[in-house]
Amino acid sequence: MNKELIFCYRSFWPEFEAMKQFREAGVNIVCVFPANTDNSLGMPYSKYPPVWRWFDKYDFDSLNKQFDDVLAVNPDAEFICMVDLNTPSWLQRQMSSRGHSVECESFSMLSCACANPEWRKFTGEYLKTIVKHMEARYGDRIKAYLMACGKTDEWMDCSKGIAGREKTAAWNEWLKQHGSHKTPVPALEHIDLADFENLIRNPQDEQDIIDYTHFSGDVIVDAVLEFAAETRALIPAQRQIGMFFGYILELTGTCAGHLEYERLYASDDIDFFISPGTYRDRPMGGGSGFMVPYGTLKRNGKKFLHEIDHRTHTYNCDLDEYVSIGWMVPWKDQTETDAGLKREFALATINQTSLWCFDMWGGVFITSETMKLVEKSREIWETYTKEPLKSVAEVALVVDPQSARLLNDKNPVCSKIYAETRNKLNRLGAPFDVLSVNDLAAVDISQYKLLVMPGLFELTPEKETMLKKYVFNSSRTVLFAYATGICDGTKLDVNNIEKLTGTKFKTPGLSMRKHDNWLSAYVPDYDTLTPAILKQLASEAGVTIYCQEEIPVYANERLVAIHTAEGGRKTISLPCACDFVTELHTKLKITVEDKCFTYEFKSPDTAVFQLQKQNHVLNKRK
Repeated sequence: MNKELIFCYRSFWPEFEAMKQFREAGVNIVCVFPANTDNSLGMPYSKYPPVWRWFDKYDFDSLNKQFDDVLAVNPDAEFICMVDLNTPSWLQRQMSSRGHSVECESFSMLSCACANPEWRKFTGEYLKTIVKHMEARYGDRIKAYLMACGKTDEWMDCSKGIAGREKTAAWNEWLKQHGSHKTPVPALEHIDLADFENLIRNPQDEQDIIDYTHFSGDVIVDAVLEFAAETRALIPAQRQIGMFFGYILELTGTCAGHLEYERLYASDDIDFFISPGTYRDRPMGGGSGFMVPYGTLKRNGKKFLHEIDHRTHTYNCDLDEYVSIGWMVPWKDQTETDAGLKREFALATINQTSLWCFDMWGGVFITSETMKLVEKSREIWETYTKEPLKSVAEVALVVDPQSARLLNDKNPVCSKIYAETRNKLNRLGAPFDVLSVNDLAAVDISQYKLLVMPGLFELTPEKETMLKKYVFNSSRTVLFAYATGICDGTKLDVNNIEKLTGTKFKTPGLSMRKHDNWLSAYVPDYDTLTPAILKQLASEAGVTIYCQEEIPVYANERLVAIHTAEGGRKTISLPCACDFVTELHTKLKITVEDKCFTYEFKSPDTAVFQLQKQNHVLNKRK
């Protein structure tokens, strides 16, 4: 079943005036989070009493009121029901008295909780109780259920090793299934160290740590799959299940527990995944971006929901008279709010994803100007997500979760591998996609002229064979960085880097080597890799550069969006012929000549252009 996309409003608190404004703007889907637990600041997530009060004891009046209060404001409301699976304080105390200590405190110790069968049993019973109640009382008003757990309810793990320390049944069973011959007790005192430049672990000496980080991700995925199957068995086929997961572009290292995302993306029980827009490229001129490899989701037939939780100039930073998040710097005025929100809506629209406007603790969308922009953006989103539109990206960033298992995520270089490389690609002046290495053999990659592989550290014989068959051909350019291919799956050897790239390890500057039917490019470190080098490589590979300036560009076969901090007249080049473009927010119609047009941008600004032929919309690539 091809399940519909969602445009939604969300807040931690019951912001009824905002709900009215969103209803007037045509947004009737509301995410409600009946939370039982506290947030990362130690404050209750919810203004309502907890629902899960004791073993088999539930406050259904509190649960019902949270949804009925929304219906009183908007009788047409439909819901995303976010189910809080984190451990209530009473359950943690009860399990501690049974000798479980911290192994059930899921907010911080997620993999420990997931490795605990008793925790999974109690939590699964709560999940099923809530879903049954919601189905009975609210029926077809429910669009989706979200399974929420771990740090900030985004399934992030901070346990750093406790789940495997005491030879737990889960750890021993995992070792048996994976045929490990290593010691069953990992040397977790070394978990923040690595043999090679304190960044890359050597399987010869550190396989126990590599195994442990793999295990801790697997036990989280196993618990999620169990919860998802239990939920799927209780709901109609059209109802969706979603969750936050797969943040490899934001959490490149191992200990957050997100690296085993491919197992979840392949599940028939989960329909969509969520992430906030990256926190690393939000200011004006930044390109934003998803934390997940969106191409991998598409390959598995999954949807994505883009969380627009950005701090506008009006957002409420005070949770109470003592607790504030004022350090989260907002966009400074309405002009920046307009440009930033248009960028986020354009990112979701062009990639054809679901989205929600996350009001967090209120005030984010409070001005009439902001709400007019929400309404207009919803209209654009609805128009251009009705039919599938292909990506026109000729560049792809390729991530590798298997290589990431080798990384010491306490090393600051980790953030440079994918997050900073993605941010530099945001300044390419052309669109790009994000894939996982395992996608390369499963999807048609003929459109990509430049593949960027900054984190391909593990190159097993099987992976090398796959790359030779599917990637190293078609006159394609492949960019490698730092210690590419250093690990063959059993040991580290710097000579492997030259064997793959044709360039000695840490040769300064940008090195280029011509192979039979492809071109390898190599940089010795991530600071050498600049937007200018990426633009140079893309241009030489034949990629269409839409803007010569280092600014973000999003595009599909009918739309092009451009964001800029500095305005002025800019020339935009297109990969296909068309007669004119229409900027969708201003309705300005501009003639295209020789596949180019010019546009006067404000400072800052985001413009969204529809490509058109005379008398009809351009709907396919030429």
